Amino acid sequence: MDVRDLLEMRTHGDTMFHLQVYEVVLTRGPYQQTVNLHWHAETEFVLVTEGTVRFRVGHQTFDVPAGQAVLVNSEELHSMIAPNNAPSVCQAIVFDLELLCSCGYDRIQHQFIQPLFDKRRRFPTRIEVKWPFEQRIVEQLYEIVRLYGTKVTGYELFIKACLYQVIAELVTHDMLLGDCSSQHLDDERSARLKRVLTYIEEHLGERLRLEDLSAQAHMSEGHFCRFFKEMTQQKPMQYINERRVDLAARLLQDPRRSITSVAMELGFHDVSYFIKVFRAHKNCTPLAYRKRLLQHTSNDST
Repeated sequence: MDVRDLLEMRTHGDTMFHLQVYEVVLTRGPYQQTVNLHWHAETEFVLVTEGTVRFRVGHQTFDVPAGQAVLVNSEELHSMIAPNNAPSVCQAIVFDLELLCSCGYDRIQHQFIQPLFDKRRRFPTRIEVKWPFEQRIVEQLYEIVRLYGTKVTGYELFIKACLYQVIAELVTHDMLLGDCSSQHLDDERSARLKRVLTYIEEHLGERLRLEDLSAQAHMSEGHFCRFFKEMTQQKPMQYINERRVDLAARLLQDPRRSITSVAMELGFHDVSYFIKVFRAHKNCTPLAYRKRLLQHTSNDST
């Protein structure tokens, strides 16, 4: 299994302009994208453009309606799902903070950018548009999405200016979060969870025992179950089955692979149970899912 699903290693954008915008469709259907708990070195600003998206950032879970935004700090655990069957779409702006570094070490770098690099300051999690300055931040994010889509000459300059504008609004209204003991505790808990999630990913096709998972977090089994539920809103086996189904959906795109072989590779030694778990997560059987994928591919090619 590829642990990079959790710790993203890919480059967003390129080395000359380390920023990329992704449209994320969370609505159930052939275009649905799965965004499980993961983390990456880059900062991510997420703008909800349609429906409502349920976010998990650190230890917090909350619903965000269209027109609001979520700011995810570097290395912060986060996930996104559609809380219901209604359309749920967002735009994810993923970028390296180095993009905003000054060529020389000036006042801007010292006072505003370096503290974000050093994690002495953090972006606030939610932009709820309760105040005019929050509306201005959201407008800057919409503008970044628009500019990235059109890629007019000089779009990189405009995007960089928008990012500076966002940070300026946060600084002016004292919205950047400082270092505190509660944040250190959250970071330590996130580090434990990352070890567990990484272990699960590396052994997804094997039998995963509760005692092995709790050992990764250095907890008793009872303490670990409570900790995992609090951090992910799922029981360990619920999370494991969801990850297995997500990977199964990817493997089913290859028509040469049988449903039985996919089930066995992912640790389901009872194919009937695999079909039952798959249906619970995807609202259809693996065979129906494959047929829908093939039909969608055929329609795209015509």
